[in-house]
Amino acid sequence: MAIIRLSIFLITGLMWWGLVVPVAATPAPPEPRLTIRSFRIFGARIVKPKAIWDEIMTPRPSLWPWKKPPIYDPEELQLDVKRIQILYRREGFYHTRIVPEVNKLPGNQVDIRLNITEGRWIRVDRLNLSMAAAAEPIDLTPIFREGSLQPGQRFTESGYEDIKSQVMNYLLDHGYPKARVEGEVLLYPERNLAKVNVQAWPGPLCRFGAINITGKDLETPEALIRRNLTFRAGELFSLAKIYDSQNNLYALDLFQSVLVTPEKVPPRETKIPINVTLSEKKKRSFKLGVGYGSEDEFRGRAILRFRNLVGGGRMLDLNTKYSRLETRFVGTFDSPQIFNTNADLKFDSGLLRRYLPSFTDRSFYTREVLEREFPWKIRGYIGHGLEFSRPFNIAQETLELLKATETGKTYQSSMLLWGLNRDSTDNPTDPQRGGLLSLAGEYAPDFLGSRLQFIRSLMEVRRYQNLGRKNLVLAGRVKFGLINPIQQTDEIPIVRRFFSGGMGSVRGYRLDFLGPRNVGGDPLGGDALLEGSLEFRFPIYKEVRGVAFVDCGNVFLELADTDLGQLKYGAGFGLRYQTLIGPVGLDFGFPLNPIDRHRDNYQIYFTIGQAF
Repeated sequence: MAIIRLSIFLITGLMWWGLVVPVAATPAPPEPRLTIRSFRIFGARIVKPKAIWDEIMTPRPSLWPWKKPPIYDPEELQLDVKRIQILYRREGFYHTRIVPEVNKLPGNQVDIRLNITEGRWIRVDRLNLSMAAAAEPIDLTPIFREGSLQPGQRFTESGYEDIKSQVMNYLLDHGYPKARVEGEVLLYPERNLAKVNVQAWPGPLCRFGAINITGKDLETPEALIRRNLTFRAGELFSLAKIYDSQNNLYALDLFQSVLVTPEKVPPRETKIPINVTLSEKKKRSFKLGVGYGSEDEFRGRAILRFRNLVGGGRMLDLNTKYSRLETRFVGTFDSPQIFNTNADLKFDSGLLRRYLPSFTDRSFYTREVLEREFPWKIRGYIGHGLEFSRPFNIAQETLELLKATETGKTYQSSMLLWGLNRDSTDNPTDPQRGGLLSLAGEYAPDFLGSRLQFIRSLMEVRRYQNLGRKNLVLAGRVKFGLINPIQQTDEIPIVRRFFSGGMGSVRGYRLDFLGPRNVGGDPLGGDALLEGSLEFRFPIYKEVRGVAFVDCGNVFLELADTDLGQLKYGAGFGLRYQTLIGPVGLDFGFPLNPIDRHRDNYQIYFTIGQAF
């Protein structure tokens, strides 16, 4: 027994000093982690699968075979089920059942299947509005008639918030900046009904007060700044006019930052002073850009801009551009509010060389116009233009048909210019709503010193209609042009004729190849032009969009030859990817009544910006 006690004592001591380590049981190997082979959703009918995937945090397996499959986490999947349930409640479904099904596979993999039974949705039974007394009658009927939440339709939280926002925005834009809008929703899930109540307190009717313009070392004239404000002191307060004014000032390209903010005033004060805080851009800027187009191929452009040249908000641009179709050097000078009037002086002059299918030409031109803003967003101009153009590389067959066209001859045109423009689009690079109307005229009589006498008119109308969803747009355009020889001129030479066909006009056809042609197939152009387009633009995924289009048009020798039965039609489709500079895309155009069935099968166009 003494030996046993001694042995225990020695072993205990050695263990104390760390010289003997007790033998532990071997731990069981960890269970292998499961990976996700597939993850699918079944049963989603009204709520789009994309909205459901946006709520799911469990990673989906990649389509690329070399990427590792994601790890399966059952707790995360249960949280995803709760997130989807909340999504369905936001969309008006209070009886939705979501059953996850996880099937284990050989190789430590699982297939996940979410089985969704949406059930019946909550219907808006009643939509009530109560409006507190206001200084002037307020008619919110159009909002409730055209709003996103209507009696009899499915209740959604987003539609409910939209109704409140629309009421609030209406009041803010009609003289009630102190308005308050609240609401409540009474849900009856057992009856699948919802009653929506919206209450508004307009507050006092307010007007714009004093307009204060501030900024460090501003050189831009205050009169120019005030002219671009869409409101005046004493007018009814409108938040939309504040936003429009801010956009107008940014569009001048004179300011780096623009803040148009209403001041805080006491509750009973009805005059709202406005502070316009500006920071001007650098005096000079230089931009260099390159690109590629299917018709002009490689293109490069450089712009040197001088802002506030000798003060007064004046702008000077020196612009050069190169491509396969043209090379140009242009200088543009803008002087706003000439002689302290509301008219702007615009002067531009340049050298131009074009390389077109039927001819090549060199030209020099100058234009001086006075431009002015009129009501209803209309801008009009009147001025003078001078142009010297010399064509060459013209086929002999063309010269035999166009008697007034000579190779190497300089055609001098001295013209009276006039035009009207109205632009109501909401975005210049990617319009969703609004339209554009453009009228331009040129009158070149001999008493202005013009050796080529003519009258030329060009009209274009564009319209954009949003179809109730962002980036879902129906766009259309019509273009008509006419040029008539007058006085001693019997025929318009080729440098002044209309041409059509290609990316900017009728897609599916070669550049400028519509209309009359010589025996060699070269286009001759014409005195009359007619074009039209209809384009459907729709979202696909995130920044990717699609387009489907139909174009038509033709060129006619004279106005009397215009025949709608001779129009050429093209149709096709394309893709757009939204970038910071606007949509970049690819169009595929197919001629529906081709000129030459052997050569005119299809055309591919690379585009920057929308087609129109």
